[in-house]
Amino acid sequence: MSENSTRAANTASEAERDLIASMEAEGDVARQLSRHAELLPIASFGETGRFVLGRLRDFTPLALGMLAATIMAALAGALGPYFMGRAVDVVTSGGTTQALWTIAGMIVAAGAVQALASALSRALISGLGQRLLAGMREDVIDRALDLPTQTMEQAGIGDALSRVADDVDVTAKAVNNIVPWLVTVIFQITVTFIALVVISPWLLILVVAIIPFYIWALRFYLPRTNRIYRVERIAKGARAQGLLAAINGAPTVHAYGIEERETRHVGSLSAAAYALVLRIFRLIVQVVWIMMIPETLAVILVLLIGYATVQAGLMPVGLVASACIYIVTLFWPLQSLIFSLDDVQSAAASLTRMVGVITSIDPAASPGEETPVDGSIRIEGVSHAYSDNGRIVLAPIDLTIPEGETVALVGASGAGKSTLASILAGTLTPRWGRVFHGGADLAHANLEAVRSHASIVSQDVHVFHGTLREDLSLAIDEASDDELWSALARVGAEEWARLLPKGLDTEVGEKGAKLSAEQGQQLALARIVLQDPAILIMDEATADEGSSGARVLERAALEVARGRTTVIVAHRLSQAKEADRIFVMDDGKVVESGSHDELVALDGRYAELWSAWSR
Repeated sequence: MSENSTRAANTASEAERDLIASMEAEGDVARQLSRHAELLPIASFGETGRFVLGRLRDFTPLALGMLAATIMAALAGALGPYFMGRAVDVVTSGGTTQALWTIAGMIVAAGAVQALASALSRALISGLGQRLLAGMREDVIDRALDLPTQTMEQAGIGDALSRVADDVDVTAKAVNNIVPWLVTVIFQITVTFIALVVISPWLLILVVAIIPFYIWALRFYLPRTNRIYRVERIAKGARAQGLLAAINGAPTVHAYGIEERETRHVGSLSAAAYALVLRIFRLIVQVVWIMMIPETLAVILVLLIGYATVQAGLMPVGLVASACIYIVTLFWPLQSLIFSLDDVQSAAASLTRMVGVITSIDPAASPGEETPVDGSIRIEGVSHAYSDNGRIVLAPIDLTIPEGETVALVGASGAGKSTLASILAGTLTPRWGRVFHGGADLAHANLEAVRSHASIVSQDVHVFHGTLREDLSLAIDEASDDELWSALARVGAEEWARLLPKGLDTEVGEKGAKLSAEQGQQLALARIVLQDPAILIMDEATADEGSSGARVLERAALEVARGRTTVIVAHRLSQAKEADRIFVMDDGKVVESGSHDELVALDGRYAELWSAWSR
């Protein structure tokens, strides 16, 4: 993807921004939608089309079978009106009963072929679509997990969940119900027009007369609904994020008594999505009025042309009857086509959101093939801001951490410790500067090699639903029970783990045995033992624990850090004291560095912090 296309994919269009700005919603809702439109990537329709066509190549035989069945169904459907016209001619000319029975048999046969071919076409289209969607759903999840950490933190899980769930559901509905009908209708309209022209070239006048009106309806309708549907998907993503934030923050909501405010906020986001649906409904009413013109005109023209040709002896009555049936049967497919395109647009808007994430990162593609050769870390001229015009949160920093050294980052809240830790871990790409792990430049390194080489343990630890064995085995495949128990023992978790009802086979996480925050942190540290990375980053991993729990976790952290390069974002200076070196940060800068004793003797910023801590 080129730089320009990437930029276009990652942001809402100017038309969509204008629509958001014009929405009659609360100011904070409009601002939230505008911000939400800039977070996770959204592909253009051109990029989405190319992506889908590329995926279809993997199912070429199935796609060709679908096209063949659809064409056969359309041709068989077109034969019905023709044979009905033949029946009229037989009756008006005094033909035999046998001739009528023959034509009736042909009509039945055409109907049977149409039914069978239509069923086969629908089954093939649905099967093809479901295969494509299954792969895309997995790709969305895969790519979302590979997005930069800061992007996911800013976007929130709500938008990602909306793309995996809502967007896939909208697209699946279109694939199952709309796309098969749409493909059938397109071929049906094409064959019907051809049949009209074959019956009489004069009917080309009819085609020329009505087509401009339908083109007018499409040109009026599609561009307007296109941007509305894209913004509607943005609004639903924002609503999902608002719901998740309210549910996850329920204890805080109750504590501050702000239930009404949160309910009102989610209701405003829902109202914004509903307002967009109403805009589409108003456009549909206008389009229906536009389409009444060609339908009325077509009926009048076919009657006039048919009467004139019969009177002139140029066409039998039966063919005129066939033409009338073709015209009547044409109206409904044409209307269906327009309103099917409406549903397709909604699905297409969802597809652009899915493809936007899928094409944003290719997990199989690494920036390069450099691999770390040891556990050392080096950064050169690293500086960072979280947006193009945002505040510089990290001033240019140069530092080297030798293999096996334990360093601590200390400083006040907002000093830049977590940002620097994320950059050192390789989970955050700095806007400026270079990061090296074991001599490998992360901008040109093999991603899988880096991920297995360095790990980060943060304050927020997730305990996955499943057995304790499965949760631990996330770090290493096919670990033995002895290895699992050894890892738990090393972090001080063996005692409580053996007390679980089924030991390693006990269900933990959601709907399982509830683990305390301390136990969750121990579980995360046990995973590190099993994974055995050369570099470990601990971002305030013990900050929220009480004094006794903190001491347990501190001992576990020091045990896990032994033998590997470790960076600790130290909330407690007792952790920093045990480090080989301490970096004191203030306002995004490293203002002091040295061992605990050296910094205390320096009588600077760290000495002040230590004095306040040790009182």
